[in-house]
Amino acid sequence: MAVRNLDESNTLFAIEVDMENRSPEEIAKDVVLQINALFDRLIKEDQKKDDQNIV
Repeated sequence: MAVRNLDESNTLFAIEVDMENRSPEEIAKDVVLQINALFDRLIKEDQKKDDQNIV
């Protein structure tokens, strides 16, 4: 999954998912949870940068 930064550079995030002996549904659920956690982290980092720029 690639996320474009505001400075026009590309950042690539790799998500490790254990797929052995798991159903496709379990794998998909794990991937969605990890992507949500990644975006939560990116949003918090972005908000922190915005807060620093305001002060």
